[in-house]
Amino acid sequence: MKRDSIVRKQMLLYMVTIGVMITFICGALTLVYTNHYMEEKENELIRQGEKIVNAYTEAYRSGDLSDLSHELQILESYMEAGIVLMNREGTVMLTSPGFDDVLIGKTMVYDDLAEGVLRGEIVTHEMKRGEVFDTPMLVVGYPVSEGYLAGIFMCHPLPEIQASLMKMYQMSVLNLLFFSMIGIGISFLTAKYVALPLVVMNRAAKVIANGDFEQRVKIRSNDEVGELAASFNHMAESLQAHERVQKDFIANISHDLRSPLTSMQGFLTAMLDGTIPPEKQEKYLRIVLEETQRLSRMTQGIVELSRAQSSAILLEETDFDINDLIRSNIEMLEPQLKEKQAMIRGIYASEKTMVHGDRDKISRVLQNLLGNAAKFSPVGGVIEVETTLLDKKKVLISVKDEGPGISQEDQKYIFDRFFKSDTTRNEDKIGSGIGLAIAKEFILAHGENITVKSELGKGTTFAFSLKLEDDV
Repeated sequence: MKRDSIVRKQMLLYMVTIGVMITFICGALTLVYTNHYMEEKENELIRQGEKIVNAYTEAYRSGDLSDLSHELQILESYMEAGIVLMNREGTVMLTSPGFDDVLIGKTMVYDDLAEGVLRGEIVTHEMKRGEVFDTPMLVVGYPVSEGYLAGIFMCHPLPEIQASLMKMYQMSVLNLLFFSMIGIGISFLTAKYVALPLVVMNRAAKVIANGDFEQRVKIRSNDEVGELAASFNHMAESLQAHERVQKDFIANISHDLRSPLTSMQGFLTAMLDGTIPPEKQEKYLRIVLEETQRLSRMTQGIVELSRAQSSAILLEETDFDINDLIRSNIEMLEPQLKEKQAMIRGIYASEKTMVHGDRDKISRVLQNLLGNAAKFSPVGGVIEVETTLLDKKKVLISVKDEGPGISQEDQKYIFDRFFKSDTTRNEDKIGSGIGLAIAKEFILAHGENITVKSELGKGTTFAFSLKLEDDV
Protein backbone atom coordinates (compact mmCIF):
# COMPACT_ATOMS: atom_id res chain seq x y z
CA MET A 1 0.00 0.00 0.00
CA LYS A 2 1.45 3.37 -0.96
CA ARG A 3 2.39 5.70 1.84
CA ASP A 4 0.02 8.44 0.66
CA SER A 5 -2.61 6.24 -0.97
CA ILE A 6 -6.27 7.04 -0.44
CA VAL A 7 -6.82 3.50 0.91
CA ARG A 8 -4.19 4.10 3.61
CA LYS A 9 -5.69 7.46 4.51
CA GLN A 10 -9.18 6.02 4.71
CA MET A 11 -7.96 3.08 6.81
CA LEU A 12 -6.23 5.44 9.24
CA LEU A 13 -9.42 7.49 9.45
CA TYR A 14 -11.54 4.38 10.03
CA MET A 15 -9.13 3.01 12.65
CA VAL A 16 -8.98 6.30 14.54
CA THR A 17 -12.77 6.53 14.42
CA ILE A 18 -13.17 2.93 15.62
CA GLY A 19 -10.57 3.50 18.38
CA VAL A 20 -12.35 6.61 19.61
CA MET A 21 -15.69 4.81 19.52
CA ILE A 22 -14.30 1.80 21.42
CA THR A 23 -12.84 4.08 24.09
CA PHE A 24 -16.11 5.94 24.41
CA ILE A 25 -18.19 2.74 24.47
CA CYS A 26 -15.89 1.07 27.01
CA GLY A 27 -16.09 4.10 29.30
CA ALA A 28 -19.86 4.31 28.94
CA LEU A 29 -20.34 0.56 29.47
CA THR A 30 -18.08 0.60 32.53
CA LEU A 31 -20.12 3.36 34.08
CA VAL A 32 -23.46 1.81 33.12
CA TYR A 33 -22.49 -1.72 34.16
CA THR A 34 -21.05 -0.59 37.49
CA ASN A 35 -24.01 1.57 38.42
CA HIS A 36 -26.55 -0.99 37.24
CA TYR A 37 -24.84 -3.96 38.89
CA MET A 38 -24.33 -2.12 42.18
CA GLU A 39 -27.93 -0.96 42.14
CA GLU A 40 -29.17 -4.49 41.45
CA LYS A 41 -26.99 -5.89 44.23
CA GLU A 42 -28.25 -3.26 46.67
CA ASN A 43 -31.87 -4.00 45.74
CA GLU A 44 -31.24 -7.73 46.17
CA LEU A 45 -29.76 -7.19 49.62
CA ILE A 46 -32.68 -4.94 50.55
CA ARG A 47 -35.18 -7.62 49.44
CA GLN A 48 -33.37 -10.31 51.40
CA GLY A 49 -33.13 -8.02 54.41
CA GLU A 50 -36.88 -7.52 54.22
CA LYS A 51 -37.41 -11.30 54.20
CA ILE A 52 -35.14 -11.76 57.23
CA VAL A 53 -36.96 -9.03 59.13
CA ASN A 54 -40.31 -10.62 58.30
CA ALA A 55 -39.03 -14.03 59.43
CA TYR A 56 -37.64 -12.54 62.65
CA THR A 57 -40.87 -10.66 63.34
CA GLU A 58 -42.93 -13.85 62.97
CA ALA A 59 -40.50 -15.79 65.19
CA TYR A 60 -40.48 -13.05 67.79
CA ARG A 61 -44.26 -12.89 67.92
CA SER A 62 -44.47 -16.68 68.27
CA GLY A 63 -41.82 -16.61 70.97
CA ASP A 64 -39.59 -19.20 69.22
CA LEU A 65 -36.20 -17.76 68.14
CA SER A 66 -34.28 -21.03 68.41
CA ASP A 67 -33.96 -21.52 64.66
CA LEU A 68 -32.74 -17.98 63.89
CA SER A 69 -29.04 -18.91 63.67
CA HIS A 70 -29.80 -21.81 61.34
CA GLU A 71 -31.88 -19.56 59.07
CA LEU A 72 -29.07 -17.00 58.95
CA GLN A 73 -26.68 -19.74 57.83
CA ILE A 74 -29.04 -20.78 55.04
CA LEU A 75 -29.56 -17.18 53.89
CA GLU A 76 -25.81 -16.54 53.95
CA SER A 77 -25.20 -19.52 51.66
CA TYR A 78 -28.04 -18.52 49.35
CA MET A 79 -27.10 -14.85 49.05
CA GLU A 80 -23.34 -15.20 49.38
CA ALA A 81 -23.58 -12.37 51.88
CA GLY A 82 -22.92 -12.13 55.62
CA ILE A 83 -25.63 -11.03 58.10
CA VAL A 84 -25.17 -8.97 61.26
CA LEU A 85 -27.97 -8.31 63.80
CA MET A 86 -27.76 -5.18 65.94
CA ASN A 87 -29.78 -4.37 69.09
CA ARG A 88 -31.19 -1.00 70.01
CA GLU A 89 -28.00 0.01 71.85
CA GLY A 90 -25.99 -0.42 68.63
CA THR A 91 -24.31 -3.61 69.79
CA VAL A 92 -23.87 -6.70 67.59
CA MET A 93 -26.00 -9.50 69.01
CA LEU A 94 -25.73 -12.20 66.38
CA THR A 95 -23.89 -12.89 63.08
CA SER A 96 -24.12 -15.46 60.36
CA PRO A 97 -21.50 -18.25 60.44
CA GLY A 98 -19.35 -16.51 57.85
CA PHE A 99 -18.28 -13.86 60.35
CA ASP A 100 -16.05 -14.38 63.38
CA ASP A 101 -17.72 -14.38 66.78
CA VAL A 102 -15.41 -11.53 67.75
CA LEU A 103 -17.96 -9.13 66.22
CA ILE A 104 -20.58 -10.17 68.81
CA GLY A 105 -20.78 -7.63 71.56
CA LYS A 106 -19.01 -4.93 69.56
CA THR A 107 -20.65 -1.60 68.86
CA MET A 108 -21.37 -0.57 65.26
CA VAL A 109 -19.16 2.47 65.33
CA TYR A 110 -19.96 3.74 61.88
CA ASP A 111 -22.31 6.55 62.89
CA ASP A 112 -24.14 7.27 59.65
CA LEU A 113 -24.94 3.60 59.02
CA ALA A 114 -25.96 2.63 62.57
CA GLU A 115 -27.75 5.86 63.37
CA GLY A 116 -29.67 5.72 60.10
CA VAL A 117 -30.95 2.24 60.91
CA LEU A 118 -31.79 3.30 64.49
CA ARG A 119 -33.91 6.09 62.97
CA GLY A 120 -35.83 3.48 60.96
CA GLU A 121 -34.17 4.14 57.60
CA ILE A 122 -32.82 1.71 55.01
CA VAL A 123 -29.17 2.69 54.64
CA THR A 124 -26.62 1.58 52.04
CA HIS A 125 -22.86 2.15 52.34
CA GLU A 126 -19.63 0.89 50.83
CA MET A 127 -17.35 0.19 53.79
CA LYS A 128 -13.63 0.41 53.39
CA ARG A 129 -11.33 -2.20 54.79
CA GLY A 130 -10.77 -1.75 58.53
CA GLU A 131 -13.83 0.36 59.28
CA VAL A 132 -15.67 -2.67 60.74
CA PHE A 133 -14.62 -5.66 58.66
CA ASP A 134 -11.27 -6.87 57.38
CA THR A 135 -12.66 -6.88 53.82
CA PRO A 136 -14.30 -3.97 51.94
CA MET A 137 -18.05 -4.52 52.11
CA LEU A 138 -21.24 -3.34 50.49
CA VAL A 139 -23.51 -3.03 53.53
CA VAL A 140 -27.28 -2.55 53.50
CA GLY A 141 -28.87 -1.76 56.86
CA TYR A 142 -32.55 -2.67 57.23
CA PRO A 143 -34.44 -1.44 60.34
CA VAL A 144 -36.45 -3.75 62.64
CA SER A 145 -39.51 -2.33 64.37
CA GLU A 146 -40.27 -5.10 66.90
CA GLY A 147 -38.39 -6.88 69.65
CA TYR A 148 -34.97 -6.14 70.97
CA LEU A 149 -33.35 -5.95 67.50
CA ALA A 150 -32.89 -2.49 65.94
CA GLY A 151 -31.55 -3.53 62.54
CA ILE A 152 -30.17 -6.21 60.25
CA PHE A 153 -27.07 -5.57 58.15
CA MET A 154 -26.63 -7.46 54.87
CA CYS A 155 -22.92 -7.50 53.98
CA HIS A 156 -21.55 -8.50 50.57
CA PRO A 157 -17.76 -8.41 49.91
CA LEU A 158 -16.88 -5.73 47.38
CA PRO A 159 -13.98 -7.77 45.84
CA GLU A 160 -16.52 -10.38 44.75
CA ILE A 161 -18.67 -7.70 43.15
CA GLN A 162 -15.63 -6.21 41.45
CA ALA A 163 -14.59 -9.67 40.21
CA SER A 164 -18.04 -10.17 38.67
CA LEU A 165 -17.86 -6.74 37.09
CA MET A 166 -14.38 -7.47 35.74
CA LYS A 167 -15.67 -10.60 34.01
CA MET A 168 -18.40 -8.54 32.36
CA TYR A 169 -15.84 -5.91 31.34
CA GLN A 170 -13.59 -8.56 29.84
CA MET A 171 -16.41 -10.11 27.86
CA SER A 172 -17.51 -6.69 26.64
CA VAL A 173 -13.99 -5.71 25.60
CA LEU A 174 -13.43 -9.03 23.84
CA ASN A 175 -16.71 -8.62 21.95
CA LEU A 176 -15.83 -5.05 21.03
CA LEU A 177 -12.36 -6.09 19.84
CA PHE A 178 -13.85 -8.95 17.82
CA PHE A 179 -16.40 -6.74 16.10
CA SER A 180 -13.79 -4.00 15.70
CA MET A 181 -11.57 -6.40 13.77
CA ILE A 182 -14.54 -7.27 11.59
CA GLY A 183 -15.24 -3.54 11.18
CA ILE A 184 -11.61 -2.87 10.21
CA GLY A 185 -11.77 -5.68 7.65
CA ILE A 186 -15.00 -4.33 6.20
CA SER A 187 -13.50 -0.82 6.23
CA PHE A 188 -10.48 -2.06 4.29
CA LEU A 189 -12.69 -3.70 1.67
CA THR A 190 -14.84 -0.55 1.51
CA ALA A 191 -11.78 1.65 1.10
CA LYS A 192 -10.47 -0.60 -1.67
CA TYR A 193 -13.91 -0.55 -3.32
CA VAL A 194 -14.06 3.24 -3.19
CA ALA A 195 -10.47 3.69 -4.35
CA LEU A 196 -10.64 1.12 -7.18
CA PRO A 197 -12.59 3.37 -9.60
CA LEU A 198 -10.10 6.17 -8.94
CA VAL A 199 -7.22 3.80 -9.67
CA VAL A 200 -8.95 2.73 -12.90
CA MET A 201 -9.51 6.36 -13.95
CA ASN A 202 -5.91 7.23 -13.08
CA ARG A 203 -4.62 4.45 -15.33
CA ALA A 204 -7.02 5.50 -18.09
CA ALA A 205 -5.88 9.12 -17.75
CA LYS A 206 -2.26 8.06 -18.24
CA VAL A 207 -3.24 6.11 -21.35
CA ILE A 208 -5.12 9.13 -22.73
CA ALA A 209 -2.15 11.38 -21.89
CA ASN A 210 -0.06 9.13 -24.17
CA GLY A 211 -2.44 9.81 -27.06
CA ASP A 212 -4.86 6.87 -26.91
CA PHE A 213 -8.21 8.71 -26.81
CA GLU A 214 -10.24 5.52 -27.23
CA GLN A 215 -9.67 4.59 -23.58
CA ARG A 216 -12.86 4.47 -21.45
CA VAL A 217 -13.66 3.51 -17.85
CA LYS A 218 -16.45 1.01 -17.17
CA ILE A 219 -17.84 2.25 -13.86
CA ARG A 220 -21.58 2.16 -13.32
CA SER A 221 -22.85 3.65 -10.08
CA ASN A 222 -25.31 6.34 -9.12
CA ASP A 223 -23.02 8.21 -6.73
CA GLU A 224 -20.40 10.93 -7.16
CA VAL A 225 -17.83 8.38 -8.40
CA GLY A 226 -20.24 7.32 -11.14
CA GLU A 227 -20.73 10.95 -12.14
CA LEU A 228 -16.96 11.43 -12.20
CA ALA A 229 -16.58 8.35 -14.42
CA ALA A 230 -19.26 9.65 -16.78
CA SER A 231 -17.53 13.04 -16.93
CA PHE A 232 -14.21 11.29 -17.54
CA ASN A 233 -15.67 9.30 -20.45
CA HIS A 234 -17.27 12.44 -21.85
CA MET A 235 -13.91 14.19 -21.65
CA ALA A 236 -12.27 11.28 -23.48
CA GLU A 237 -14.97 11.40 -26.16
CA SER A 238 -14.48 15.14 -26.57
CA LEU A 239 -10.71 14.75 -26.87
CA GLN A 240 -11.17 11.97 -29.40
CA ALA A 241 -13.63 14.07 -31.38
CA HIS A 242 -11.34 17.10 -31.30
CA GLU A 243 -8.41 14.98 -32.42
CA ARG A 244 -10.52 13.64 -35.28
CA VAL A 245 -11.66 17.17 -36.16
CA GLN A 246 -8.09 18.39 -36.08
CA LYS A 247 -6.89 15.60 -38.34
CA ASP A 248 -9.81 16.15 -40.72
CA PHE A 249 -9.17 19.88 -40.73
CA ILE A 250 -5.50 19.42 -41.56
CA ALA A 251 -6.46 17.06 -44.36
CA ASN A 252 -9.22 19.36 -45.64
CA ILE A 253 -7.27 22.59 -45.37
CA SER A 254 -4.26 20.93 -47.03
CA HIS A 255 -6.46 19.84 -49.89
CA ASP A 256 -8.24 23.21 -50.09
CA LEU A 257 -4.92 25.06 -50.18
CA ARG A 258 -3.08 22.65 -52.43
CA SER A 259 -5.75 22.48 -55.15
CA PRO A 260 -6.02 26.23 -55.92
CA LEU A 261 -2.28 26.77 -55.48
CA THR A 262 -1.51 23.92 -57.88
CA SER A 263 -4.07 25.28 -60.32
CA MET A 264 -2.71 28.85 -60.14
CA GLN A 265 0.86 27.67 -60.41
CA GLY A 266 0.04 25.62 -63.48
CA PHE A 267 -1.83 28.44 -65.24
CA LEU A 268 0.83 31.05 -64.46
CA THR A 269 3.65 28.75 -65.57
CA ALA A 270 1.80 27.99 -68.79
CA MET A 271 1.34 31.71 -69.50
CA LEU A 272 5.00 32.46 -68.80
CA ASP A 273 6.38 29.71 -71.02
CA GLY A 274 3.93 30.53 -73.82
CA THR A 275 1.85 27.35 -73.60
CA ILE A 276 -1.27 29.52 -73.22
CA PRO A 277 -1.49 32.05 -76.06
CA PRO A 278 -1.99 35.74 -75.17
CA GLU A 279 -5.58 35.82 -76.48
CA LYS A 280 -6.60 33.14 -73.87
CA GLN A 281 -4.64 34.48 -70.95
CA GLU A 282 -7.50 36.68 -69.70
CA LYS A 283 -9.72 33.61 -69.19
CA TYR A 284 -7.12 31.82 -67.10
CA LEU A 285 -6.20 34.96 -65.21
CA ARG A 286 -9.84 35.21 -64.13
CA ILE A 287 -9.64 31.60 -62.90
CA VAL A 288 -6.49 32.48 -60.95
CA LEU A 289 -8.30 35.53 -59.51
CA GLU A 290 -11.27 33.37 -58.39
CA GLU A 291 -8.91 30.94 -56.71
CA THR A 292 -7.12 33.74 -54.85
CA GLN A 293 -10.50 35.09 -53.73
CA ARG A 294 -11.47 31.64 -52.43
CA LEU A 295 -8.20 31.42 -50.50
CA SER A 296 -8.80 34.90 -49.13
CA ARG A 297 -12.31 33.94 -47.92
CA MET A 298 -10.96 30.82 -46.27
CA THR A 299 -8.24 32.79 -44.49
CA GLN A 300 -10.72 35.47 -43.44
CA GLY A 301 -13.04 32.80 -42.01
CA ILE A 302 -10.27 31.34 -39.87
CA VAL A 303 -9.35 34.83 -38.61
CA GLU A 304 -12.99 35.63 -37.79
CA LEU A 305 -13.41 32.37 -35.91
CA SER A 306 -10.24 33.00 -33.88
CA ARG A 307 -11.43 36.53 -33.10
CA ALA A 308 -14.91 35.27 -32.17
CA GLN A 309 -13.62 32.61 -29.80
CA SER A 310 -11.36 35.16 -28.08
CA SER A 311 -14.47 37.24 -27.21
CA ALA A 312 -13.33 40.08 -29.48
CA ILE A 313 -16.56 40.35 -31.46
CA LEU A 314 -17.77 43.94 -31.83
CA LEU A 315 -21.46 44.29 -32.58
CA GLU A 316 -22.93 47.21 -34.51
CA GLU A 317 -26.50 46.78 -33.30
CA THR A 318 -29.44 48.42 -35.02
CA ASP A 319 -33.14 47.75 -35.54
CA PHE A 320 -33.97 45.97 -38.81
CA ASP A 321 -36.64 43.80 -40.39
CA ILE A 322 -35.60 40.16 -40.14
CA ASN A 323 -38.11 39.18 -42.85
CA ASP A 324 -36.42 41.56 -45.32
CA LEU A 325 -32.99 40.18 -44.41
CA ILE A 326 -34.19 36.61 -44.98
CA ARG A 327 -35.60 37.51 -48.41
CA SER A 328 -32.32 39.17 -49.41
CA ASN A 329 -30.34 36.06 -48.54
CA ILE A 330 -32.79 33.82 -50.35
CA GLU A 331 -32.32 35.88 -53.53
CA MET A 332 -28.55 35.32 -53.36
CA LEU A 333 -29.16 31.55 -53.38
CA GLU A 334 -31.15 31.50 -56.64
CA PRO A 335 -28.30 30.12 -58.83
CA GLN A 336 -27.64 27.30 -56.36
CA LEU A 337 -31.36 26.53 -56.04
CA LYS A 338 -31.85 26.40 -59.82
CA GLU A 339 -28.96 23.99 -60.13
CA LYS A 340 -30.70 21.57 -57.73
CA GLN A 341 -34.23 22.41 -58.85
CA ALA A 342 -34.97 23.15 -55.20
CA MET A 343 -37.20 25.81 -53.72
CA ILE A 344 -37.32 27.86 -50.52
CA ARG A 345 -40.59 28.50 -48.73
CA GLY A 346 -40.74 31.48 -46.35
CA ILE A 347 -43.20 31.33 -43.44
CA TYR A 348 -43.30 34.59 -41.51
CA ALA A 349 -44.99 35.27 -38.16
CA SER A 350 -46.03 38.73 -39.36
CA GLU A 351 -45.59 40.91 -42.42
CA LYS A 352 -42.84 42.87 -40.72
CA THR A 353 -40.79 41.73 -37.73
CA MET A 354 -38.36 44.27 -36.32
CA VAL A 355 -35.44 42.85 -34.36
CA HIS A 356 -32.40 44.34 -32.64
CA GLY A 357 -28.91 43.15 -33.49
CA ASP A 358 -25.95 43.37 -35.83
CA ARG A 359 -27.53 43.12 -39.30
CA ASP A 360 -24.33 42.12 -41.07
CA LYS A 361 -23.49 39.31 -38.66
CA ILE A 362 -27.04 37.95 -38.61
CA SER A 363 -26.88 38.02 -42.43
CA ARG A 364 -23.69 35.92 -42.23
CA VAL A 365 -25.54 33.43 -40.00
CA LEU A 366 -28.44 33.21 -42.47
CA GLN A 367 -26.03 32.82 -45.40
CA ASN A 368 -24.39 29.88 -43.68
CA LEU A 369 -27.62 28.14 -42.67
CA LEU A 370 -29.36 28.72 -46.00
CA GLY A 371 -26.22 27.81 -47.95
CA ASN A 372 -25.87 24.53 -46.06
CA ALA A 373 -29.57 23.75 -46.54
CA ALA A 374 -29.26 24.31 -50.30
CA LYS A 375 -25.99 22.40 -50.48
CA PHE A 376 -27.33 19.26 -48.78
CA SER A 377 -30.91 19.33 -50.05
CA PRO A 378 -31.79 16.61 -52.56
CA VAL A 379 -32.77 17.45 -56.13
CA GLY A 380 -36.25 18.95 -56.07
CA GLY A 381 -36.11 19.40 -52.30
CA VAL A 382 -37.95 22.04 -50.30
CA ILE A 383 -36.30 24.36 -47.76
CA GLU A 384 -38.46 26.10 -45.17
CA VAL A 385 -37.46 29.33 -43.43
CA GLU A 386 -39.86 30.21 -40.61
CA THR A 387 -40.10 32.97 -38.01
CA THR A 388 -42.04 32.40 -34.78
CA LEU A 389 -42.75 34.94 -32.05
CA LEU A 390 -41.77 33.87 -28.53
CA ASP A 391 -43.66 35.55 -25.65
CA LYS A 392 -43.69 38.91 -27.47
CA LYS A 393 -40.03 39.35 -26.50
CA LYS A 394 -38.10 37.28 -29.00
CA VAL A 395 -38.41 35.77 -32.45
CA LEU A 396 -37.21 32.30 -33.39
CA ILE A 397 -35.76 31.87 -36.89
CA SER A 398 -35.57 28.28 -38.15
CA VAL A 399 -34.14 26.79 -41.36
CA LYS A 400 -35.35 23.31 -42.27
CA ASP A 401 -34.10 21.12 -45.12
CA GLU A 402 -34.80 17.64 -46.46
CA GLY A 403 -31.17 16.56 -46.58
CA PRO A 404 -29.50 13.36 -45.28
CA GLY A 405 -29.69 14.50 -41.65
CA ILE A 406 -27.08 14.42 -38.90
CA SER A 407 -26.54 11.56 -36.45
CA GLN A 408 -27.11 12.06 -32.73
CA GLU A 409 -23.38 11.58 -32.11
CA ASP A 410 -22.36 14.19 -34.71
CA GLN A 411 -24.88 16.70 -33.36
CA LYS A 412 -22.74 16.98 -30.20
CA TYR A 413 -19.89 18.46 -32.29
CA ILE A 414 -21.70 20.11 -35.20
CA PHE A 415 -20.83 23.61 -33.93
CA ASP A 416 -17.18 22.75 -33.26
CA ARG A 417 -14.67 24.37 -35.57
CA PHE A 418 -13.51 22.36 -38.59
CA PHE A 419 -16.07 19.63 -37.88
CA LYS A 420 -17.83 17.89 -40.79
CA SER A 421 -20.43 15.21 -40.11
CA ASP A 422 -19.98 11.80 -41.70
CA THR A 423 -23.24 12.09 -43.66
CA THR A 424 -22.23 15.35 -45.34
CA ARG A 425 -18.51 14.88 -45.71
CA ASN A 426 -18.65 13.57 -49.27
CA GLU A 427 -21.01 16.36 -50.40
CA ASP A 428 -19.10 19.25 -48.83
CA LYS A 429 -16.05 19.44 -51.05
CA ILE A 430 -15.10 23.07 -50.58
CA GLY A 431 -16.23 23.84 -47.01
CA SER A 432 -13.64 24.15 -44.27
CA GLY A 433 -16.00 23.31 -41.40
CA ILE A 434 -15.88 26.70 -39.68
CA GLY A 435 -19.13 28.25 -40.92
CA LEU A 436 -21.36 26.86 -38.15
CA ALA A 437 -18.73 27.61 -35.52
CA ILE A 438 -18.66 31.27 -36.62
CA ALA A 439 -22.47 31.37 -36.76
CA LYS A 440 -22.70 30.10 -33.20
CA GLU A 441 -20.19 32.67 -31.92
CA PHE A 442 -22.13 35.48 -33.63
CA ILE A 443 -25.41 34.34 -32.03
CA LEU A 444 -23.78 33.93 -28.62
CA ALA A 445 -22.38 37.45 -28.92
CA HIS A 446 -26.02 38.64 -29.16
CA GLY A 447 -26.82 36.85 -25.89
CA GLU A 448 -28.93 34.26 -27.74
CA ASN A 449 -28.57 30.60 -28.65
CA ILE A 450 -28.57 28.40 -31.75
CA THR A 451 -29.72 24.75 -31.79
CA VAL A 452 -29.94 21.83 -34.17
CA LYS A 453 -32.52 19.06 -34.49
CA SER A 454 -31.97 16.28 -36.95
CA GLU A 455 -32.68 12.65 -37.76
CA LEU A 456 -30.85 10.56 -40.29
CA GLY A 457 -32.75 10.44 -43.56
CA LYS A 458 -35.33 13.02 -42.44
CA GLY A 459 -33.54 16.34 -42.78
CA THR A 460 -32.15 18.93 -40.40
CA THR A 461 -33.52 22.04 -38.67
CA PHE A 462 -31.30 24.84 -37.36
CA ALA A 463 -32.92 27.51 -35.18
CA PHE A 464 -31.70 30.66 -33.44
CA SER A 465 -33.41 33.44 -31.50
CA LEU A 466 -33.17 37.24 -31.61
CA LYS A 467 -34.55 40.02 -29.44
CA LEU A 468 -37.49 41.97 -30.78
CA GLU A 469 -37.08 45.70 -31.18
CA ASP A 470 -39.39 46.53 -28.21
CA ASP A 471 -37.58 44.11 -25.87
CA VAL A 472 -34.28 46.03 -25.94
